[in-house]
Amino acid sequence: MTRKRAVLLVLVGLLSLGGVYVGRLAWQLGFIFHRNPIAVIGDVIGGSGGSSVGKKAANLQRINIAFYGYGGSGHDGAFLSDSIMVVSIQPQASGPPQVAEISVPRDWYVPIDLGNGHKYDGRINEAYSDGQTNTYPNRADIFKGDMGGGTLANATLEKVLGIHIDHFVGIDFHAFQYAVDAVGGVDVVVEHTFTDYMYPHGECDTGDCALMTVHFNAGPQHMDGATALIYSRSRHSSDNGEGTDFARSRRQQIVLQALKQKMVSINGIAKLPDVLGALGGHVLTDMGIGDAKSLYDLVKGVDSATISRLSIDDTNFLYECGYPSNCGAAYLFTHDTTFASIQHFVQSVFPSPGAVGEKVPVTVVDASGTGAGASGRWTSLLGGVHIGAKDGGRQATSATTHVVVSGSGGSQTASYLARLFGVQVETAAVPVASVSPSASATAKRAAPSITVILGSDEERAFNHTTVSSSSSGSGGAVATQAPTRAATPAPTAVATAPPTAAPTPAPTSTPIVTLPPTTPTPKPSPTPSPTHTPAASPSPQPT
Repeated sequence: MTRKRAVLLVLVGLLSLGGVYVGRLAWQLGFIFHRNPIAVIGDVIGGSGGSSVGKKAANLQRINIAFYGYGGSGHDGAFLSDSIMVVSIQPQASGPPQVAEISVPRDWYVPIDLGNGHKYDGRINEAYSDGQTNTYPNRADIFKGDMGGGTLANATLEKVLGIHIDHFVGIDFHAFQYAVDAVGGVDVVVEHTFTDYMYPHGECDTGDCALMTVHFNAGPQHMDGATALIYSRSRHSSDNGEGTDFARSRRQQIVLQALKQKMVSINGIAKLPDVLGALGGHVLTDMGIGDAKSLYDLVKGVDSATISRLSIDDTNFLYECGYPSNCGAAYLFTHDTTFASIQHFVQSVFPSPGAVGEKVPVTVVDASGTGAGASGRWTSLLGGVHIGAKDGGRQATSATTHVVVSGSGGSQTASYLARLFGVQVETAAVPVASVSPSASATAKRAAPSITVILGSDEERAFNHTTVSSSSSGSGGAVATQAPTRAATPAPTAVATAPPTAAPTPAPTSTPIVTLPPTTPTPKPSPTPSPTHTPAASPSPQPT
């Protein structure tokens, strides 16, 4: 055996192994995308230029992919999408795209339009099931067939979120569990210790309606597929807020991120055919291989730390109906029944990279006079889109909302906030008589800071200031741009404390913007009221 022959033998062996790998990969991809293996190889070699995702990326248009997770065969309500997430991608002219993961709660009570004049109100997780099963055979043809569930669920999401859904991926819980096991498990950092005494032991469809207790300790853990599934699905704990929809969505995002990290590792890539094999038969998508390749090429360089992770839930735009005392089932309703507030925020989840890069400190104060925690709500929402905000507490009531800049700089952040709330940027006034010229010049050169004063018009102004589809890049029909309110005179930044009636003064490190007390404008009560038992619109009768 000469050296040249040995090298040749190794190369032949590597090519053989590579051929086996490519063959397995093509076979599994063909199974998922409904293509034969030879066509799969041709699709991959042919590139992604002709795909819809590739075209939108080239035109710097926003791309939205919906993911629907459901129990699958052997589960109660096999196609009820109990996990819903929209991954939104905003390509950039240079550098990696911006990415946002938006979790949607399954119990959100929304209108579902089946077409052909059939409409009803129900949980949003019913839409996928209604298109995937034959409960309503008289639904529109577009909502029938293999893609019917995803198509109907997409249409429902578009109506309430105000963005166009480009593609969907439906995945049952078996695929999630098998994929985690195929890569050897995932490493997850559990944020909070919690116990759930009401986790389902099995499925009533199979005669197992029993409950069991599950427990997780805070800290790093290695999870197999079954454990990761339990961690993602648990929803009845009373510990550390882990029984909320927000916490459940957050855990799902954490596990998916851990799975992604494992799959892009060297060992994960080697196991890719096994992962695809685990997914085969448990995944349904309307994407072609070119779309999937375009999507991968677009996001492969994204730093996970830059991804915005948001949840539509009862800490922001929704409220619980008060089950069981106020309503017959656990529902989440929208404060703004027009959905305009949610649509506007979802369309605005991408501040410009320049605004994010400015890292200007933002203080949000609640001058709405409602005592409903508006400053805390918006502090959390702004943090989710990488605008660093802190809660400045309550302040004397202001009739209108203001975005006030102090110091020099922060123009892109201020512009984003002003567009978000439909107001003009204002500059904090400096009392000229009380300072010397040199002190005034120093103030102008001071580091920038921004104060958002949420007036009593906060929700109303926000709800009716939406962006057009052309500016949002959504590609779908949304509410039109409302006229921007003229800015009222800029409030004066002073060094005095807020009125004693305010229970939580703003931090002294940030100039306190004091406004004269005004009578807040009455706000219409949300419909249905939290104290009112919601009556569902009549559902179309199965035919």
